[in-house]
Amino acid sequence: MLKRFFRREKSNIYLGTIAVVPRSDIKSKLDPWGSLSDEDMDLSLREYLAQIFDIPCANGVSNPEDTDLVLDVMVPKFQSGDLWDVSIGEVAFPIFWRPKIEIASRLYNLKTGKTVTTTRAKSKMPWREYFSRLFSWRSFLGFKPLFDSSDMNKLLLKACIEVLSKFKKVTRS
Repeated sequence: MLKRFFRREKSNIYLGTIAVVPRSDIKSKLDPWGSLSDEDMDLSLREYLAQIFDIPCANGVSNPEDTDLVLDVMVPKFQSGDLWDVSIGEVAFPIFWRPKIEIASRLYNLKTGKTVTTTRAKSKMPWREYFSRLFSWRSFLGFKPLFDSSDMNKLLLKACIEVLSKFKKVTRS
């Protein structure tokens, strides 16, 4: 009986805004063959985020309850991976970076606008997978870029799962 009395009402969660910050760093200019052009990748990431968070939009709620929550998701940084060889005379230095994506999100009350919690998550391609791609026929022949949007989508999904698990811990306590 007491359990029923002290039980919390479950919150409805709605989707707020989904944003992908345009890249302006030097790595965005170094993407191989322009395969991950900023406009295409921004749109691809935004669409995939909408598929991951397939929940009703907050702007469609006419009578919000006190416990209704809104989730905003943003991708502030992402990069594809590559390997460059910088040589100064007879000395060469390899410069490499792995595919990586970072998401930031905020959970707030729909009625009051008060932030419940914010969190960030990063997801990087494991070194082993990165080097196996780097030393593959695909890399040596150079017909296609090493990393494409499907790789970025996998990393995005992994980061979103991490964010949702963090939110689950916060909302249960």
